[in-house]
Amino acid sequence: MTSDECVIEADGVRRRYAGGFEAVSGISFSVARGEIFALLGTNGAGKTSTVELLEGLARPDGGVVRVLGRDPYRERAAVRPRIGVMLQEGGFPSDLTRGESRPAVLEGRR
Repeated sequence: MTSDECVIEADGVRRRYAGGFEAVSGISFSVARGEIFALLGTNGAGKTSTVELLEGLARPDGGVVRVLGRDPYRERAAVRPRIGVMLQEGGFPSDLTRGESRPAVLEGRR
């Protein structure tokens, strides 16, 4: 699969927390445009940590993450409007701006 066909690329991705705990330990995968992909695993397997890296909420401690051909952490402003994530628990991101939230709020009031 070429990088033009990938919407998500993770290569050797690592995520460590304080105290040296490694939640994500060198995973690699890619997701093609139109493909359905799921992260499955037990509690503590690193699923949430991986999704946080894909969303650009955190920088990987190792490896490379690309979403739509961009680094989701460094280029979050370009990536964020083009992705959507449905989590188990709802709520708005703590750094959601008024401009980002306004279209969604007004859409239902026409």
